[in-house]
Amino acid sequence: MGSYSSLAQTNNSVSKADSLRAVNDAIRAANKARIDSMKLANQARRDSLQLVKEMREEKKKELAREKKKKKKGEDLETFTQDNYTSADSLRDAKRDSLKTAREFELEQRKKAIEDKRNIILAGRKKKIEPLTQEMSGGFRLNSDGWSFFVNRGFIDEEEHKKSYLSIDFSEKKHPKETRTQNENFSVVYPNEVKPLPYKYGKVNNFYQFKIGYGAYKELTGKLDKKNVMINWVYNGGLSIGLLKPYYLDLLVPEGNTYVRKFQKYSEANKEYFLDLNNRQTILGGSSFTRGIGETRIMPGLHLKSGFNFDYSASRKSFLGVEIGASAEIYTKAIEIMKNTNNSAFFINFYADIRFGKRWE
Repeated sequence: MGSYSSLAQTNNSVSKADSLRAVNDAIRAANKARIDSMKLANQARRDSLQLVKEMREEKKKELAREKKKKKKGEDLETFTQDNYTSADSLRDAKRDSLKTAREFELEQRKKAIEDKRNIILAGRKKKIEPLTQEMSGGFRLNSDGWSFFVNRGFIDEEEHKKSYLSIDFSEKKHPKETRTQNENFSVVYPNEVKPLPYKYGKVNNFYQFKIGYGAYKELTGKLDKKNVMINWVYNGGLSIGLLKPYYLDLLVPEGNTYVRKFQKYSEANKEYFLDLNNRQTILGGSSFTRGIGETRIMPGLHLKSGFNFDYSASRKSFLGVEIGASAEIYTKAIEIMKNTNNSAFFINFYADIRFGKRWE
């Protein structure tokens, strides 16, 4: 009995294990079948989606071909939202709106450029009239005297040249001219007339009235108001010398006394005019008007050349300086001083300041 019972228990245990194994195999087979069915279902779904996608693409291509045929020969502005399908209307509408915006912006730019061109052309039509006339004057300081002058200019802006007529009034002084005064006379005769300054040894005042013609040649242009224009200038013409006797206030002996007289130089009075015996016979100089009626004319020629610097702030005003050299020659020696060399030829250096105006 005991062995039978043990055998029966062993058989039961084997049967139970087989049953569990069979159940597990059945579960695995069921799971595999379920997974296989899911894979097939997913594959079928993917195939279906791919087919739908291909059909949509084909439909889009067909619609695009139809649209291209329909749009052929039509203007872009005639398209409306009705031309688009529900699948691509939003994208195409956005693209077309951007295209329209770009075309509008391009048209605006073209219009702005055209307006600007018209403004420039209108400005060119209002052409600034060239300046053709000039009038200037000023003061010139020479190495041997001084001058006042007036110039009448004629401008050629296209050729960058200017010609002019000049009128000049000058006084020429001898290099050895010096001002002096008879101070001893005031000491010896304190109650007498006070002596005036004079120029010892001078016998004539020499003035010149010059008429000339000249021209300017532009060397550097004027870029803006702050720049300086530099010109080379030359001028030449007639010089009319005016030789006026120089009078002194002298003490001239008459009998046993000295008489006060205004006299010019002569061989008869040179002893007193030059005070050769140091008798304090010279009281001083005379007025400018004395001797005008005795003025002699000395004809000659003059020539000058220099550089002109134009500082004008505007086209119609003139302000500048000029530096250069000039030369003059006369028909004979000009006697300005006594007992020294006098010449018919003069050369000097000058600097002047001038101002004036220009007009059309």
